[in-house]
Amino acid sequence: MAEDTDTIQPASDEDAAQETPEDLPEEQPDAPQRWVWADMDPADREQRLEELVTWVDWLVETFDLRSQVARCWYRHPRLIEHFSALFIGWVRTYAGDPTKLSTRAELDWIKELYALLPRLNSASCQTKHIDPPPQSYSMAEAFDQWLGEADRPFLDSPRSHPAKEQVGRMAKAKRVEDAAKAKAKEAGTGKSA
Repeated sequence: MAEDTDTIQPASDEDAAQETPEDLPEEQPDAPQRWVWADMDPADREQRLEELVTWVDWLVETFDLRSQVARCWYRHPRLIEHFSALFIGWVRTYAGDPTKLSTRAELDWIKELYALLPRLNSASCQTKHIDPPPQSYSMAEAFDQWLGEADRPFLDSPRSHPAKEQVGRMAKAKRVEDAAKAKAKEAGTGKSA
């Protein structure tokens, strides 16, 4: 039987070691990276937001979500984060990211979309956009302020376990039980000797 020379044969380990970079096939593009909005340059942030707006328009039309998504969602950082997560998950699922090789990946993504739907609207923006109230201070600033206060019962209260007596009773019962087992074992070995 003649050997078919047109068939691609798997390379041996020795052949693979001799390959040069020009011989190697082009690498697959990296899987989509996570979007950290605060860490993006303003120009990159604008470009990514434009990409996200295009996708959200498609999403709203495809899944008929007009009444469930605030028209001004792109003005609400909370909604931008939710849509970003959905978008990156969608890209990974539908663009064939090797990390999403599941037979149910598409169904799982759709389930995630519907689970997140209640969070994709802004109650204050039913008829027109209303800016979210400004955050008066960060949690770190509030914590630092609290540390400086005189009354901090959580930090300054004396040490005390709420079930200290119960724990003591349980420990005592365990010691009595262990002593009884040791005595029974000792009595058992004494009988067989």
